[in-house]
Amino acid sequence: MTQHRTPLELIDLYWNEVWNNRNVELIREICADPIQRHDPDSTTTLSVDDQVARVRQQSNATEPFFEHEVLHADDRFVTSVWNMRSRKNPARTLCGIEVFESKDGKFIRCWNSAYIPGRWGREGDKSVRDDLPPPELIESRHQINAGWMQKVLKHAGLELPRLTHATPEPIGHGNTSSTLRCRLGYNANADKAIRSVICKLPRPGYGRFANPEQSFYRREAEAYRLLTSVARKHVPRAYLAASSDDGSIINLVLDDLSQTCRPGDQARGCSIAEAGAVIDAFADVHCAFWQDSSINQLPWLLDRPSMNMSQAYADRMGAARARFEGKIDPAYLDLVDHFAPLIDMAKENIVGRTLIHGEPRVDNVMFEDRSDGPFAWLIDWQFVDFGSPMYDTAYFLAGSLETEDRRACERDLIAKHQQAIASVDPTYTEDVAVQEYANSLPFAFYTTICAIPAVPPGEHGDALLKALIERNVMALKDWELLPG
Repeated sequence: MTQHRTPLELIDLYWNEVWNNRNVELIREICADPIQRHDPDSTTTLSVDDQVARVRQQSNATEPFFEHEVLHADDRFVTSVWNMRSRKNPARTLCGIEVFESKDGKFIRCWNSAYIPGRWGREGDKSVRDDLPPPELIESRHQINAGWMQKVLKHAGLELPRLTHATPEPIGHGNTSSTLRCRLGYNANADKAIRSVICKLPRPGYGRFANPEQSFYRREAEAYRLLTSVARKHVPRAYLAASSDDGSIINLVLDDLSQTCRPGDQARGCSIAEAGAVIDAFADVHCAFWQDSSINQLPWLLDRPSMNMSQAYADRMGAARARFEGKIDPAYLDLVDHFAPLIDMAKENIVGRTLIHGEPRVDNVMFEDRSDGPFAWLIDWQFVDFGSPMYDTAYFLAGSLETEDRRACERDLIAKHQQAIASVDPTYTEDVAVQEYANSLPFAFYTTICAIPAVPPGEHGDALLKALIERNVMALKDWELLPG
């Protein structure tokens, strides 16, 4: 009777001779031709020549050294829970589990777990290391994993169990960024842990500017860092707010408001009660930063006063007409052609008083339905600036309410906003607020026209822009601000 090597003898030769001593040709003695490899959702059949070539390539690249953490065998199967370190780069470590099946003294099949950076934990190791490095900047949803998310939440000051998975799924329309909901799983009781977060990553083709200081990716990351540091109650907490030096990458990890809130719908607009909730949110931010000269010095603000708005508007007039010719009342498009002079006049009346959102459309708001009515959360801070508080109010009411609803509540909501600010600055009167509101209204229409190239064409994008144009124009008409 032929005596064959046992599974335990085979695994010793496989790790110690083939890998650790780099005797790759020994594979021809201990592995079947072919052998079948099982990975998650796939199987691969490898000839013995393929096996030799694969191991030689990886061995030359990293010079790995394997050790068993757990080893168990019977007369057919052997399981190795292993650790690996690279002899070329000792800082590089991996761990994994492999199960081999043998027949007639050779391995015929193997099952591989995913290879994980690090080594298997041992008694005395903490569940989550205290010295985790900060999270690196990433560019794609495919780079989101449990290890990266653990670093994010650890450096945000959260003491959580060890994450076992972080699974991203796209949400929203993502006009300028990729937005994802990331579901989290842990290796321990997670009743009080965060179960999901929102991640915002760069979208290819967006974010690169000649001047990194004016990158809207960098601006939004800096805004969330600032707002999280002072814990504004109408702004979601940012666990991570980072951008690259050149402004081409953004990494945001935020509270997942989608579990308790509903997003605003720009084409549908909002109710008067919801508009009142948004004004409360504006007042919370505006009062917190009122007349703060240090904010005005921040280099990443949009800095509208220094912008060549007339030129920017002129560059986009053609795009507006080309996109909406035949889709919108011609009177609106005629106004596009004659609006530029109003931009220069309005710009002269810009008043810097506080931190402003800068683009508070209703689809940049999340609404939470509470027992005492709607509560508004402000998101998407890409156009934050130092300006008049009425800029946000004018922009929002002119674009996010149907015209009749705006007319019914406009003056009351201006007064509500003014009274909140007067609580920190009694000199801010209703007359001042009304004048600043009127001065700010042209910028709503200006921003809508300038946003046209950035909003992808299609049913959603076209409906969003059409609603904004029509509502903006009616607000300008009601306030007798139209040119001519």
